[in-house]
Order: sequence, then structure tokens, then C-alpha cells
Amino acid sequence: MKKLCLLLIFVGFVYQYVSAQTGHYFISHSKPGNDNISYLSFDIQQDNNGILYFANRSGVLQFDGRTWTLVPVEGGVYSLAVTKTGDVYAASSSGFGRIGMNDKNQLTYLSLSDSLQGSKNVFAAYALEDNVYFLNDEHLFQYDVASGKAKQIFTATPAGGLCTGLFQIGSQVYLNTEDDGLKKIAGETLEPANIPGLDRAQLVFSKPSPDEKTFFIGTDDSRFFIYNEGQALTEFKPKDILYLSSNVVANCTWVTNRMIAIGTLRGGIVFVDPETGETLEISNYYAGLPDNEIYALHTDLHQGVWVAHDYGFSRVAPFLPFRTFNHYPGLAGNLLCVQSVGDKVYVGTTLGLFLLSKEEIFQDEVYKVTRTTKVTSVNKTQPVEEAKEERKGFRLGLFGKRKKKSAATAVTLPSNTIVTSNKTQVQRTRKILKGVEYSYKRVEGILGKVDQLMVVGNKLLCGGVGGVFEIVGLNAIAVSREPMRTIFYSKNLKQLLVSTYNDEIKSYKVVANAWRQNEFPDTLSTYADYIFEDNLEDLWICGRDRAVKVEIEDGEILDAESIPLPHTSVDKTVGLAYGPDVYLTQNGEFFRYSSTKNSFQKYDSLPGPKKYFASAGYFWFYDGHQWRTLDPKLQGSIKTKWLGLFPDIRFMAPAEVGKSLWVITASNELYKFSSDQNQSAAANPLFLKEVRSQLSKFSTRQKLTVDEGESSLTFEFIQPEYVSLQAVEYRYWVKGLQPGWSEWSTGNNVINFPFLPPGNYNVLIQAKDLFDKITELDTINFNVVPPYWKRPWFYALEFFVFGFLVLLSRRLTESNEKYRYLSRFLSALTVIMLIQFMQTIAEYNISFKSTPVVEFFIQVFIALLVLPVEQFLRSRIVKSAE
Repeated sequence: MKKLCLLLIFVGFVYQYVSAQTGHYFISHSKPGNDNISYLSFDIQQDNNGILYFANRSGVLQFDGRTWTLVPVEGGVYSLAVTKTGDVYAASSSGFGRIGMNDKNQLTYLSLSDSLQGSKNVFAAYALEDNVYFLNDEHLFQYDVASGKAKQIFTATPAGGLCTGLFQIGSQVYLNTEDDGLKKIAGETLEPANIPGLDRAQLVFSKPSPDEKTFFIGTDDSRFFIYNEGQALTEFKPKDILYLSSNVVANCTWVTNRMIAIGTLRGGIVFVDPETGETLEISNYYAGLPDNEIYALHTDLHQGVWVAHDYGFSRVAPFLPFRTFNHYPGLAGNLLCVQSVGDKVYVGTTLGLFLLSKEEIFQDEVYKVTRTTKVTSVNKTQPVEEAKEERKGFRLGLFGKRKKKSAATAVTLPSNTIVTSNKTQVQRTRKILKGVEYSYKRVEGILGKVDQLMVVGNKLLCGGVGGVFEIVGLNAIAVSREPMRTIFYSKNLKQLLVSTYNDEIKSYKVVANAWRQNEFPDTLSTYADYIFEDNLEDLWICGRDRAVKVEIEDGEILDAESIPLPHTSVDKTVGLAYGPDVYLTQNGEFFRYSSTKNSFQKYDSLPGPKKYFASAGYFWFYDGHQWRTLDPKLQGSIKTKWLGLFPDIRFMAPAEVGKSLWVITASNELYKFSSDQNQSAAANPLFLKEVRSQLSKFSTRQKLTVDEGESSLTFEFIQPEYVSLQAVEYRYWVKGLQPGWSEWSTGNNVINFPFLPPGNYNVLIQAKDLFDKITELDTINFNVVPPYWKRPWFYALEFFVFGFLVLLSRRLTESNEKYRYLSRFLSALTVIMLIQFMQTIAEYNISFKSTPVVEFFIQVFIALLVLPVEQFLRSRIVKSAE
């Protein structure tokens, strides 16, 4: 049995050692661009469209993944509640209300408590079914969503004490008071809680699981409970209960049914398994969180945990396929390269080379043992049976047990002797293993930056301005102390080639398990940014304005020739071999080597890379949408589309063959990317967020009709995404204005129209995520109408007015001859207005999108059609006048 226990302990240590190197959860950070907005937030909620709301000291902060919007609330907001229909309610020091649109279509705080007495300093809000409850120290209020009425349903008494919180347990909402404990809210009355174990408790939180079947409850005495409706309350004891209690538990949120995030005031966030109590991760300052004091927690629709702290807001993503490795202590400098060798991780920085090392943490433990002493006294002779162990050889049974055999032997003591035992407690001290921590240790002997790591056989080599070294554990063995630009191991020559800052290329070979400099043709010494081999056993040396092709056969150099490059490159010239072809990238363009022309020709079949680099034997480039590589094996085994989250990557290298990648970003973050880990949550919906002109905003819930004078419109669509701004791209098509779809772009969610002529328009919008899944919104229809003086009804009104004047002039002419000229003038003006009226109707009902010249001829054609009518009316008017 002892051997089995030792085996289990050993397996546990091995598991802890291996699992500890999985890295920390991915953490991203956000904060409003306006420095006048406070970061102090007390609650976080999310509506049905995926938009986040923060109960902030300045009001309610709204965030859609791109834009922060502040809804001012007097005195600040303490709590938020979201109904099933997606309406957001706020509890503030000035009362309580709803976040909605005012009569000017602007997002605002609509108070619901102005007519209620004692409704100030409301610190809690909770929505359940069709009711929203609000609470302050003395009163409980209920708002009926269906009727839109709010009322007070409970007032605290001196016997029960002040109100302390609102909590959902099962299908009911409970009120917590200082002295009476929990009370169930039943309509407009309070009833006993009837939950044994929680009757007199003071709750800190009670959160439902994602399936709303299980509730996780925490009390102010650092106890935790699991509750399922209809079942008995079960106390839950996390493995790290001492860590939680010593750091003061403040809040929590469920991530999945098998993961709970518990926030503390001093120790960050502890992720635990609610079934086993095991700690899955601790996200604190040492794991990338800016602060250990957690104000609020909330899990969004993508299983990301939002955290409010003193420095803004962070999002912890346990299920994103990235783990951070740069937050372990000891790492210094800007990160340049990384290489894993077995279970060891080496990181090269601008300050040297570092190894991620394990440290076992021991602590002295004082314990007590019982010491027994014998005391002899006088008595009569008594036979005493003493048990003796009979051993015959050394035998092992199951699990190594010794087989023992006892025999009773009579021992006779003197007649005047009696033996008694005294027991005393003695303190002892022993070392116990408290845990395993990881930190980076500097590799000795390397000065300056390390920007290249390479594995040759079973040897790890590093290169930088300090030279080239072979790494053994934490020691560096110098191969060359001359500063280098690049290193490359030629499999055909079986030599290590080193390009130096003196524009020389030196060669090294392993002799007697040590590196020795080998002869290399001086004629090949040149400025070299990059060296690689193709699939035809040729060695390529890439410079700024030329490439040297070296022919190799049976490990010997046969010939070399210099091939001019199309341009002189300021950036590094990088090359790669793909099948029988050789490609170079220079100044953002691809070139392919033509053996028949012995030159490099521009290659247009690949998009021009906006960013590119070569690392660890692979070539990577960013085409403006995603990172790509030409290696088909790597593309097929790793879902590289995830890398589109980081357009600023500067280094990548395989971590495990065909499974994961090391990624270094320009923000100095080191990630391990494992593409076999996927998110299961669905995407947030795509919707029209806002329509605005230079003067006003318009409702998004009605068909839009605007005047031509306000046709400078902006349509803003959004599909909330909180991992990266580059995660979602948009394109649009305005029928009646554009011939087809626009290009995909992250900025095409905002459509600006400087001017729109009168007409009917249809706006189509699509959003595409990292994996090319397209979401399309229903067509948005809107009309742009001319000003009233250009509309048919206005011309019709003019026609009838002037027609009335013609009749009046005729009456005047009949009564007096001197009004004859006025009558003719009014008659001619009426004919002109009739012509204009008919032409306007034609233009209003038949729209032509063409050049001004073509439109002029169309108007002339319409005038010719109206001419017979005009002549007829003129003759009638003249005849009538005569």
C-alpha cells in the first residue's frame, strides 16, 4: 500500500509539473478613451444584442466592442438589471430607472422613481420574469414591466434591521436583512426563507448556473453552498478555501457548468470546478491582471469573464486557444524569439536568454508527537503476556506488506514491581511541499539581445549581437563571440553558417561534440539578411540588392552566382522554397525565381504582404485580413485563422509538431496557441445601432424618411465582439447608389452619405468573423424626399391658387377693361405652373440616375410631351379672355 501511495504522489507531482506550464488564461484590457470617465464600476450586465453595460460612478457605461458611450446618471449607478426582453434598468443614488431612447432618439436614463417617497440611494436591482426589484437600506420597490408602474412593497423595521441585499435562490427572489436574515418575496409580502442553513445568514452573492438549475451561494463568513431547487443545501469547500477567505471574497460568476470565477478584494480571481473543488486557475497581478481588487464580475455570451478594477476593465478568456507565458516573474527585456525543447521553454529578449524553470515551495510545519515513558512501582507478582513478532526471513505480500506472526509469551516480574506509562506531547518541525511555482532564470554567459533560436539535432543554439552559443540548461557555451545577423544550419553541407556584422559568412562544424570553425569560400562572404535551402540542394543567401545562389552536391560547393534583385530593400529580404520554386519577398512584393531567365519575376498570385517575417524555418505574411504561410502541412494542422486576432505579430514558431505555435506580438506578449481548443458560444447578433445626421438622430425601429436637406446621413451597424477589433469585418451595398458590394473591412460598419438625392434606397450589410462565417441583416429601406417646395402637392397647390386668381381676373376683366392685362399675366403664369406641376410629377415617379447632360435632355423630352396640353390650355384661356 505504501508503494501505491508513493506512486500516486509521484503521478500527482508530475501532473502538477506538466500542467503548470500550460500558461495563464488569455486576458485583454479595455477602457474608455475619455479620461473624464471614472473607472470605478460596481456591476456589469449584457443585453440581448451583446452590448455590455457597466454601473459606473459617472452613470451607465455602454460598450459594443468598439465604442464607449456614457449615459449620465445623477449620483452614479450601483447596480444593473436586464430583463428577458433585453431592457436595462439601473439603481442609483438618485433613485431607479430604465436606459432607453428619449424623444430625440438619444440614449438616456429615464427615471421611474420620481413619484415614490424614500426611493433615494438604491443600491441593488434584480429582474425576474415580468418584475424588476429595487432596494435601498429601508425600502423594497417593485416595477411591473407590463403595466409600467412602480410601487413600494416593503419597509424595514427596527426589529429586522436594515436591508442588505437582493438575491435569487431557485425560482424566487430573497431579501436579506441585518437581523432577520433571508426573507422570500412572495408578491407584495415577505415570507420565511425555509432554506435550512441560510435562515440567519448574510449573503455576499447567489448566482445561477448557465442552465439556471444550480445556484452558487457565498456568505460573509467565507462559506460556500450549492443549491438545487427541491434539494437540500450542500456546503461547498474549495481546495483553496484558505486563499479565498484570507483575500476576502467579494463576488462571483459562473463561466460554464464546470467552472466558477470567484472575485476577491486582495487576490484577484480564482477559477474553481464546482464539482471537485479544484482550482483551475488564479488570475491576478502575476497572471496579467492589472489589479487584484475585483469590483465586479460578469460572464458574457462568449464565456469571457469581464472584470472591473481600478485601471479600467479586463476580459479573461479561459476557452480562447491562447495561453500567456510572459507574466511569469524573472523575464526582462522586449521579447524577440522563443523555442521549446522538450519540457523546457527558452525566451530570447533584448537583454539576453531566459529559461522557464520550476521552483518547489516548502514551508516549515510544526506538529506534535506523543512520547510514552514507563514508571515502575512495587506490587505482587503478576504474569504478563507480551506480544512478540516472529520473523522468518524477509517476505513481501500484496503491495509490499510484510507478513507478521505474533506469539504470546509470559513474562514474570518481581513480586514488588508494577509498570505504568506516562504520555507527554512533544513538538517537532518538518518541511512540507506547499506548491510549485514557475519563474524565468537568466542563462549565464550571454550579453546583449538574442533574436534567433535554433535546434540542430539535440543541440539548442542561440544567436544575437553577443555571438552564437550552444545552450545546456542554464549555461551557454560559446561557438562564436562575434555579433551576427543571422544563423542557418545547412543540411546539405552539414555546417552552421553565421552571417556577421562584418559582412562575412563563417562556417562551423561539430567535431568531437564541440563546434569548430570550418573553411568557407571567402568569395561567398557578403551582406546576408537571411539564408535558406531549396528542394534542389541549392543554398540561397539573401541580401539587400542581390541573392547568391550556391549549388551543392554530395556536401560540396560546386558553383555560386550572384542574381540581382528587382529592388534595393530597406527591410529584410526573406526567401522560401515551395516545391521546385524559390520565392523572395522584398518591399511588400513577392518575386519568383525564373531559372530560364536567371532572374526574379514579380509574382501576383499571392496578395502583397502588408507584414511579413521568417522565423524558425517558416515564412509568415499578413495580407490585411489574416496571417498565412505557404507550408501546406502547417496550414492543414493548425487553424491559423485564429491568428487574425493579432495583426501585429512579429515572431512565430512551432511549439509542438502540428499542434501549437509560439506567438510574440508587438505589444510584448508571449502566447502559446493551441488550435485544438475551440469556443462553443454563438456569435452576437448583427444590428443597426444608430442612424444620425449632422443635426439629429433617427429612430432605428421605424422606416426612415428624411428630407433632402438632411440627407447627410451616417448608418452605424455593429456585431459586438470583445476579443479584437479585427475579429469582425463588414461590407455593404446601397442599392440605387452602388453597383455592388463594397470590400471587406473592419471599418465598413459605419456608412457615411455626404449627400443623397431624393429617391428610395436599400441598404444591405454583412458581417464576417475570423472563420468566414457571414451574418446578414435584413434590408434597411429608407427614403430621401425633396423639400416641400419641390414636391408635387406644393405645385398642385400653386396651380389651384393661380387658377383661382385667373378666375378672379376674369371676373375683374368683365367688370372693368383695365384689368385685361393682369388677367392675361395670371393666365400665362397658371399655364407655366401647370407645366411645372406635370413635369415634377413625371420626375417624382420616374427616377433617372445619369449625368446632368442626359437628365437635361430627358427634361426637354418631358416638356415636349407637356407642350400640347399647354397649347390647348393657352388657347382656351385666350378665347375665354376674348
